[in-house]
Amino acid sequence: MKIQPTDQTIKKNKEWTEAVVLEEIKKWHESGKPLFSHYMRKHYQELLAAAVRYFGNWGKAVEAAGLSYDEIRRYKAWSKEKIIQMIQQLHRQGTDLSFRSMMLGEYAPMVYAAIRPNYFGSWKNALLAAGLAPQDIYRYKSWKNENILEEIRRLYKEGADLSSKQMEKNASSLIAIARRRFGSWSSAIEQAGLDYDKIRNRKRWSKEQIIQGIRSLKEKGISLTSTKVREVDPALFAAACKKRFFGSWKKAVENALS
Repeated sequence: MKIQPTDQTIKKNKEWTEAVVLEEIKKWHESGKPLFSHYMRKHYQELLAAAVRYFGNWGKAVEAAGLSYDEIRRYKAWSKEKIIQMIQQLHRQGTDLSFRSMMLGEYAPMVYAAIRPNYFGSWKNALLAAGLAPQDIYRYKSWKNENILEEIRRLYKEGADLSSKQMEKNASSLIAIARRRFGSWSSAIEQAGLDYDKIRNRKRWSKEQIIQGIRSLKEKGISLTSTKVREVDPALFAAACKKRFFGSWKKAVENALS
């Protein structure tokens, strides 16, 4: 049985030259992995040693590969608090927060800092610390524009509050990628065929208004089944089911007709 060489074996058996060193540094950077010397000493010591041998020190080798080592070392200026604040700010702006995208962009030094063992240990943990759901960030990133619009329509049909304030609370990753793809949340709403002015000026419900709405539907001869009401008045249905009102459509109807 033929034994396949491991990555570690390939690293150790590599024949190093100046060109090979530079090529490996570029590959390492393009893969989204950290390039500061402490990390390299732990994860790719052979490359670090070869770089020092051919270029005098690691920083010069990185610069020779066309990268700014000053930028790479700037991770030292980041604190945990600053990282969390910046992640949240970038998220509100609709920035692609996937690891690869961040590592290849201007905020790579922040990512270098975030993944250090004495900080968050990984980019995923940094996102969690900032109150974000990593799985949503990566899930929505793979979506096409039409998938995003379909999700907006689905939420609307279910009676969800699509105002930007509520979406930032309840579906922050969706609104972030929608802003990035369509320029703004309102543009995404309009592209989905909805009227953002109506959504922004959404009705503020009370128990009395919900009861009145249910009675009005009954007077019009409209079936009060959950399926029908979701279709004709999704906002009423969603409001009635909220915990602070009735908690379920069944209880709302019982209160309205009692």
